[in-house]
Amino acid sequence: MPSPPSPRKVLITGASSAIGLEVCGRYLSAGHSVVAQYFQNRVALTEEFPSEPRLELVQCDLADLNAASQLARALANCDVAVFLASLAAPSRLESIDFSQLEVTLTVGALSNYILMGVIGPAMAQRQWGRIVIGSSIGVKFGGGEDSFAYALANHASEFIPRSARDWSESNVLTNVVRIGVTDTPVHDAFPGRDFRQRVDRIPVKRAATAAESANFISWYGSEQNTYVSWQTLAISGGE
Repeated sequence: MPSPPSPRKVLITGASSAIGLEVCGRYLSAGHSVVAQYFQNRVALTEEFPSEPRLELVQCDLADLNAASQLARALANCDVAVFLASLAAPSRLESIDFSQLEVTLTVGALSNYILMGVIGPAMAQRQWGRIVIGSSIGVKFGGGEDSFAYALANHASEFIPRSARDWSESNVLTNVVRIGVTDTPVHDAFPGRDFRQRVDRIPVKRAATAAESANFISWYGSEQNTYVSWQTLAISGGE
């Protein structure tokens, strides 16, 4: 079975999020080079990794599919792609803001496919690659009453195209990870929620840490994952 080049080149979208930072750290600690996509929060990355020569910061607005396409072409040689970008903001089905819905779907789902359409075939040609799509356990429950657009984008991101299934023959493994309730600042985007009450519904009776979520995400996007593909897996404490 062909082995990946060492060190690998890893693309992480949404890298400035709490989980994104942890995922970056996992790959950097393993000796790989990381291309960290962010939109606005460059500071989070520079503070977490103040002097890391193997980290390349790339500002890209994934709401602009032309920009996402340019990013894909520039990174067709990456060995691992981890998609964590999302746009979390209150929204309700009963009062849809069409512009908000469009940008949320574009950032959280459509941009993934623009990137996959270039990066995936290049991985297959090189006979090795790992693609990890970050979703949310909220998809299982239809999202919250105040997170319609966010939940819909995550649901759309879980669609794995037939092309990706075919890449498995070339040792390109694609999986979706449903991230459960995690103790990160993303919950601040929904001020009407009772975080403690939400945690009480989790069988293990606690939220995940960003580090726990990152451990699983980085495992699925590594050479240690030699056989799992085309699966949707939950890091959710039993939900």
